[in-house]
Amino acid sequence: WTQPATWRRFGVASQADADTTQPMAFNQGFYNLFLAVGAVLGVVLVAFDQDDAGWALILFACGSMLAAAVVLLASGKKYTRAAFTQGFSPLLAVIFALLAM
Repeated sequence: WTQPATWRRFGVASQADADTTQPMAFNQGFYNLFLAVGAVLGVVLVAFDQDDAGWALILFACGSMLAAAVVLLASGKKYTRAAFTQGFSPLLAVIFALLAM
């Protein structure tokens, strides 16, 4: 997070700002990791015939990711590409999950 190439990619203006926001970015990274773990665990549960719990986890995790992408998009047009990048895979997962159910 504190490497210039990284913080510039996320629109952070300076090294001082990157240093200040590092704890927030660290927390956000784990939040995203836990959502991903939930989605993967859901897939594993479905694979082992635990359909109700598996689909619930998949839809909750991917729905949360998709909702976060919508919030990002609503934050401004300059975030359109990032919102698309963040939300495309969860959108596909939700669509395919609903079709599979």
